[in-house]
Amino acid sequence: MTHHLTYPPGLLRQIWSCQSSQIVYPQSLVTVICTDSRHIPLPEQSLFFALKGSHSHGNIHIQEAIQKGVKNIVTDDENYVKDVKVNFFIVRDTLAALQQLAQYHRNQFTHVPVLGITGSHGKTIVKEWLSQLMPDIHVIKSPKSYNSQIGVALSVWEMSDEDELAIFEAGISQTGEMETLEKMIQPHTGIFTTLGDAHDSGFSDTLQKLQEKLRLFLHSDVIVFEEDNELVANTIKQLYPHKILHSWGYSAHATLLKVLEIERKDNRSELTLHSGHQTFSIRAPFSDEASLHNLLTCVATLLSLGKRPESFIPLIPELKNLPMRLEMKNGIHGSLLINDTYNADLYSLRIALEFLSQQAGIRDKVLIISDLVQLGLDAETLAQKVAYLAELYGISFLMGIGQHMSILEKYLSPFILFHKEENTEDLLKYLNTWDSHNKAILIKGARQYNLEKIFEKLSDKSHSTTLEIDLKSVEHNLKLYKEHLSPSTQIIAVIKASAYGTGSEDLALLLQNKGVDYLAVAFSDEAVRLRKAGVSIPIMILNPETGSLQNMIKYDLEPTIYSLEQLSEILHYMRREKLCIKVHLKVDTGMHRLGFIREDIEALCEILETCTENIIINSIFSHLTSSENENHDDWTLQQVNLFENLFSAISSVLDYKVRKHILNSAGIVRFPQYHFDCVRLGLGLYGISSLPEFEGVERVHTLSASVIQIKPIKRGESVGYNRSGIPHRNAHIAMINIGYADGLMRVAGMGRFSVSINGKEYPIIGQVCMDLTMIDIGHDHDSVQVGDKVIIFGKEKPIEHLSEVCNTIPYEILSRISERVKRVYTRS
Repeated sequence: MTHHLTYPPGLLRQIWSCQSSQIVYPQSLVTVICTDSRHIPLPEQSLFFALKGSHSHGNIHIQEAIQKGVKNIVTDDENYVKDVKVNFFIVRDTLAALQQLAQYHRNQFTHVPVLGITGSHGKTIVKEWLSQLMPDIHVIKSPKSYNSQIGVALSVWEMSDEDELAIFEAGISQTGEMETLEKMIQPHTGIFTTLGDAHDSGFSDTLQKLQEKLRLFLHSDVIVFEEDNELVANTIKQLYPHKILHSWGYSAHATLLKVLEIERKDNRSELTLHSGHQTFSIRAPFSDEASLHNLLTCVATLLSLGKRPESFIPLIPELKNLPMRLEMKNGIHGSLLINDTYNADLYSLRIALEFLSQQAGIRDKVLIISDLVQLGLDAETLAQKVAYLAELYGISFLMGIGQHMSILEKYLSPFILFHKEENTEDLLKYLNTWDSHNKAILIKGARQYNLEKIFEKLSDKSHSTTLEIDLKSVEHNLKLYKEHLSPSTQIIAVIKASAYGTGSEDLALLLQNKGVDYLAVAFSDEAVRLRKAGVSIPIMILNPETGSLQNMIKYDLEPTIYSLEQLSEILHYMRREKLCIKVHLKVDTGMHRLGFIREDIEALCEILETCTENIIINSIFSHLTSSENENHDDWTLQQVNLFENLFSAISSVLDYKVRKHILNSAGIVRFPQYHFDCVRLGLGLYGISSLPEFEGVERVHTLSASVIQIKPIKRGESVGYNRSGIPHRNAHIAMINIGYADGLMRVAGMGRFSVSINGKEYPIIGQVCMDLTMIDIGHDHDSVQVGDKVIIFGKEKPIEHLSEVCNTIPYEILSRISERVKRVYTRS
């Protein structure tokens, strides 16, 4: 089978015109590109690019890649591969070399139509929906939202001779970036989604940003866009007057698709549209403006490609806003579940398997997969490809559903256990006796197999209230803060208190895979759980118990030392056991919590001079009291000055370099001159910023419950304990399954706080109970139904609203969320 073209070393050298190279394995064939030494699925066929990052250079990971078996290395410094038996290629710029290879690869598929999507919002959803609406052809598309200088190159690299259509996203944040993306994508049809304020800082004004984005369509034949946005429409017409311009909108000037009417009801819409000589209607399973805009972009694109409305209209009611895209949650018996039944193609299977590998930690990896019925592949070829990916990503047990999957066993590695069933119902029966302990389970397949039944069966149903964590937004926030740091400054991600309610194990694995340098937790038992889950990067213990020193040694944990008494106790233990431990020293510069005070420093230094064989100081740090408050900036500067003096005194008695750090999330933004060696990033990761002027962070958490009963209530009747809720009219109340035992504080009751159901706010009536809360829905009992999702806080309903009502801070709200509330991880 052929997934990729193969690239021998001689061809690679020719593509790059290398400054110098060494070919030790001339018969080596490259099929896989790797940019992360931690994830090299097929070393002997991999080409490792040592890319320069914002904090480090990939050159330092070359030896790790070689140790894993990689035989082909691209670097800008031959010193990293001297005297090593590998094929290496020395280039001026490794990123440019990656892009050049992607462009060369793209040019081998000039016969494949390519759609290029750009805009401020909606790129990913338009790409995914277009793929759903063309199930009869084999589509290769950008995984997730891979639209950057690296992401586009990796996406284009996946083009193969099986593809009938390619859809790639392109995103830019400053001038000059789109030219490179255009050369790699070379779209025949260009699609412009929306023009928003994302990445405004990288451009002089909105028009320049628009013009830069439109460079993607420089050599396109057709451009699809919204006519109603005058700036977008006029700019496209001025830049590309001789191209085929297909626009949609209410405007009479729309050339391809006119919107005649949109009727919204509840969460659904009916659209009346006109194209050519045909008027037709579409029913959409949503009513929000953004989704309708994305849908109309898709419809216009499909018409532009020559698709008839009757071919895609029946599929539109099934469109989803990506709720099942890599959804992760806790399963029964301590298992981990990943639901990726949103689409069913081999490339998305590869992406899902990579995500499974990142999140599994030390768990056994299990794949449950159905026939991929819409790929147009014969059973043998499909089985070969699935078997190849299962072995590539270390699957230990595979369950197949369907006729095609029945022949999979003969292609599987003998180390992979296999079970097959003809249908989902039979597999559900088998799961009654299957042991899911210590398993990380990916569920993947076609919709017709109703695999959500398997996901539901294996889910932990102890409580249906849910805290949803958007991992993509965590990645976005991490990247946003990184952009404020110099390349030499390391990030310590603070994930104490179960990552402020997020769930620390899964988040820690994500942060580890995203290159965070250190983790910090409050107590050693938190860190031990992380180690057992497969987290290997350094972990600080902020509030260590000296009684847990044995575990700290065993699991390579690094305690914080904050007093002379504690230091003496740890030193005594280390000397007695003849051991050495890495530690962090905390100094008190004004918080007056834990930390050495100024008067301790002389005695501290005397001890440090005598304990070099037993204690290594990894960092010295302090904590600012008011970094977010400009009214206390003078005090903050006093703290920093004192910290620098104390740091100088302590480090002067050490004969090695020690890291220093004092900034938290707010300090990273407000005091860049004090980034020092490290910064501590906590709540900023989760999109909670105490700085109104710091824009761009994305909210990570959505706390939701469900409506479990609706009943009428008459004016003057009472609701709840102590008859505390008295409606002033005949109305209806809805019971929702969340209470103060879940973290919804009692003070939110009595009408002080409202929840959101189907986009509308409804107040709490009466007191919040332990497990339930009553909501006054007035006369909306027809639009609110049992089973409806109830949003307590989320992306569109800030947690700050609840914290203000409860007279507290968002930190406390998150930390109070009970462990019985299910954590569900998504990548929207």
